[in-house]
Amino acid sequence: MSTPSGSITVVLAAGTPDRAAELKGSLERADDRLAVEPVAGADAAAEIIEDSPVDCLVTVGDPAERTGLSLVSTARDRHPELPILFCPDQTLDAPAVSAAFDAGATDVARACPDSDRTPVLVHRISNAVASARAVAEAERQRDRFEEFVQGVSHDLRSPLNVAQGRLAMAQAEGGGEHVDDAASAVDRTLELLSDLLTLAEQGERPEDLDPVELAALADECWANVATGDATLTVDTDRRILADSGRLKRLLENLFRNSVEHGGDDVVVVIGDISPMYTTTRAGAVLPAGFFVADDGPGISPEARDRVFEVGYTTGANGSGFGLNIVSEVARAHGWEVTVSEGARGGARFDVTGVEFDD
Repeated sequence: MSTPSGSITVVLAAGTPDRAAELKGSLERADDRLAVEPVAGADAAAEIIEDSPVDCLVTVGDPAERTGLSLVSTARDRHPELPILFCPDQTLDAPAVSAAFDAGATDVARACPDSDRTPVLVHRISNAVASARAVAEAERQRDRFEEFVQGVSHDLRSPLNVAQGRLAMAQAEGGGEHVDDAASAVDRTLELLSDLLTLAEQGERPEDLDPVELAALADECWANVATGDATLTVDTDRRILADSGRLKRLLENLFRNSVEHGGDDVVVVIGDISPMYTTTRAGAVLPAGFFVADDGPGISPEARDRVFEVGYTTGANGSGFGLNIVSEVARAHGWEVTVSEGARGGARFDVTGVEFDD
């Protein structure tokens, strides 16, 4: 199931299709952020959770039913971080509520459509999802910090050692060649520091998103990159909602990557990815966005899973941070960036989940 950015995807499992549909309407009327997928039975709920990104599972029924505590327990075992709300059709006593939490429920709330209790359930869902997202973001920031520290310790040690050695030799011999090598090593260190500081900033969610003319920004970014005889073709007239400064870094790093690996005469194309409508699940929309492609040597399939890692590079002068910065900028916006083979055999980077401002 696919939903717009900012929404909350909910799988709602009830004993009957009518009950599930009734609660779906009640919840979506109460809060337009909710995108509810109603299912009858535990098996259908488990299948969707396994195959699709889901923010919350709501199970409705008697504790002994298949959509009751057995589904809560099974879902918790398979998805430890998923918010799960158990919604009994009747008021539970204290031991029953305790049993629900023991089974793995995040919260317990009555599910009564078109009643005063519906806003309470919506509030419980919203809080559970917000808490889970905050925990996930904190863990991601911790992982990013660990990567940052590892990058600093590994990538700065070598050029600094070179600088120290060459300067020591220059002091002993008075040789200008050693001083030049030392200066080059120091310059390289400063470049790495700049990339690391940029990386440290990009993962934070931007506070404000503005309409950005993608074509105009692409031309500006192209002018900022040493492109030699390379060519940029802009095939988009869309405006997207983004932090323009961070989007600029994303585009510049993608352009720089194409030129560094494709050569001075590489052809780079930036264009739209239009939304596609599926024939399943009520015409779900596959994400839209934009792509940056080139006609260079491309990226081998076995390397595509690694290109966004901190420190990964195949170039002698690469820092290993450029594409990781691209990934972090995309992630901070709620976008996804993937790499594949382009139409002309080179590398193609797809940035999806983008909101257009038309």
